[in-house]
Amino acid sequence: MVLFIKRNVGYSLSLLVLTIFSLVLAPITAYAQDNSLMQNSFVIQPITGGAIPSDTLPVSLVYNLNTYLVDSFTQGTMDAQTFNDFVNSGVISENGFFENSVFVGDSLTVGFEQYCKTHNDSIATGSTHFLARVGCSAQAAISSNALTKHSKIMPMYNGSVQYIEDAITQMPDVKKAFICYGMNDLVGSSPAKFVENLQTLVNKILIKNPGLEIYIISIPCIVSTANTGNLNNASIQNANLMLQNACIINNWGFINLSEYLMGNNHAIRQEYSSDGYVHENNKAYSIWNRVLKNYAYQEITSSRPVVNEMMFTEPMVAEPMIDTLVQNDIEVTVE
Repeated sequence: MVLFIKRNVGYSLSLLVLTIFSLVLAPITAYAQDNSLMQNSFVIQPITGGAIPSDTLPVSLVYNLNTYLVDSFTQGTMDAQTFNDFVNSGVISENGFFENSVFVGDSLTVGFEQYCKTHNDSIATGSTHFLARVGCSAQAAISSNALTKHSKIMPMYNGSVQYIEDAITQMPDVKKAFICYGMNDLVGSSPAKFVENLQTLVNKILIKNPGLEIYIISIPCIVSTANTGNLNNASIQNANLMLQNACIINNWGFINLSEYLMGNNHAIRQEYSSDGYVHENNKAYSIWNRVLKNYAYQEITSSRPVVNEMMFTEPMVAEPMIDTLVQNDIEVTVE
């Protein structure tokens, strides 16, 4: 027997039903504890070579995920079991993907941490950590004198300056690390050397935190007139291409942030700059927030199981799901 869904109410009501149902069955903390939707490879967002309009980014991750579920189920590309797996996994939330995670970086990540503390729409949760400090770099983080010579720029955790890999080991249940370095590195080294140092840092982290999922955030673009050492938009673009390649080789996620902040000549749009140099304002961090939601959407929707040939058989349908849909006037018929 084959299961069909016929929507006799508005599409928006269908989304509302799924949203309410998913939030009731799956609390926001469930995603980090559930492995049914985990994958063995991570999304690599492509670098296009130019600016990407920010209006393509999601404002609501919940809405986009519910739209995906409704479309996939009603169009026949998702079976009922997979649908139920999604609903029960807890992924349908604005920030569940970012629970039990840590953001590592320099002053730009410090700015994003402040944004998250002051904005209700942020992706951060109570289990989202930040290991960032003004002036920090991958080069400093891997140096043998990081806790002495570079102590003023190394991030602190539990009240003391620590190696990043050591600090992460003390964080309870951390499963993901989002890393954004490069600004300070490029001042004194080449793009190639920076990428080498970043890979060394990640390997140090993974040795002490095996199984940690790594996501590299591209170096944000800066104003067109900035040119300090190798810190300029041409080098940033070159470094980001190298970072993308390193993520492919090492099976790390790659998040293309820079091109959503970009205007002409690969430079940051004026309305996103806070100091006319490299730092950013809350308008820019709002884009960070939406870029991360967009990445979460791509990662979540790419990780679902492949639909098999026995899809839509009646025994696979969970009764509570069907009852909920019926009660909300979404007609379900079995033929």
